[in-house]
Formats: sequence, structure tokens, C-alpha cells
Amino acid sequence: MSFVPKVRRIHNAQELSDVLALARENNDGCSLPTHVVEKNGEIVGCASIALVPVLMLWHHSDKIGPKESIQLKHTYESIMEEKGINSYIILCNKNSPYNQHMKTLGYQPVWETEVFTNNITL
Repeated sequence: MSFVPKVRRIHNAQELSDVLALARENNDGCSLPTHVVEKNGEIVGCASIALVPVLMLWHHSDKIGPKESIQLKHTYESIMEEKGINSYIILCNKNSPYNQHMKTLGYQPVWETEVFTNNITL
């Protein structure tokens, strides 16, 4: 038995279901995990590694209006569909004038978090 956490791919639908339930029980919401973290033979975490498509965008708050935003939303969704993507995460700044409308537009909040970036140097 290993006392050091190990990361490995999720093997099947039951394991996926188990890890999602464990994350919910621990007040987390990792979406679409691809890997589990095991310690002492127990699942203690998960990771979604390079799987979840992300839409990051900027619209000028004074130069793009609500109707244009809806048109752009449809354009972005069409591009996602062209790529074969049917589920994605969209990032919306808390200070954005659009934030208060996200649920109305059909987006569901995942969990309150901060987003960070990391550039891997080779």
C-alpha cells in the first residue's frame, strides 16, 4: 500500500460516478474528471486534465450591446459544435456586466473559485 498520493486515469463509469460523489460529499465540484488521486488505496481527489473546453472572452462593456452579445453567444456555440464540443466552461468576471445574466442565458454556475494560469517552461 502506498502512503504517497498517486494519480491515475479513471477506468470505468462506476469509478467516475464514485469520484464525483466523493467530491460532492467534500463540497467540491470537479467537472469531468479524467484522473483520480489515490492514497492508501482510497480515492482522495481527482483532476480533469486537458479535457474540459474553456471559453474565455472579452466584450467591451460600452461597445457591445445585449443583442450583439446574444448573437455572439450563438456564434461561439456554433464554433463549439463544429469542433464536436457539446459541453464547455465559460469564464465570466464577477465585475462583468454580463455576470448577472449568465443563468438567464442558460449557463449554470459550477462553484465559486478563482482561475489561475501557469506557463510550463521546458
